[in-house]
Amino acid sequence: MRKLWILLFVSILVTGGAWKAQAGVRFITDVPQNSFLGRPPKISSSQRQLNHCLSAGYTQTKKSCGDKVAVNPCPYNKQMFKACCDKEYSHSKEYCLKRGLQPSRRSCEGLYACQ
Repeated sequence: MRKLWILLFVSILVTGGAWKAQAGVRFITDVPQNSFLGRPPKISSSQRQLNHCLSAGYTQTKKSCGDKVAVNPCPYNKQMFKACCDKEYSHSKEYCLKRGLQPSRRSCEGLYACQ
């Protein structure tokens, strides 16, 4: 019986060396944001263009402007605009001066109303 216990103990020692424990710690911050199993999410080119516009401050669309005029389109996506201006603010200073009118004191994204 003693030989059986010794044999069992030795076999556990021998095979235990082959079974290495695979333990580790992985923090949630190690994985890129919005990813699945560490792979970055697939982003379409139109979504990438929209993200460029939004990060550059182009937040308006023609629809969101309502009865106002959408001005200063985004270079990445022509559907996004910097601001919505009243319809009378649609001229440059030079345009007003050439017609003998004064540009308004206030402007909207560099556009003026002629007075």
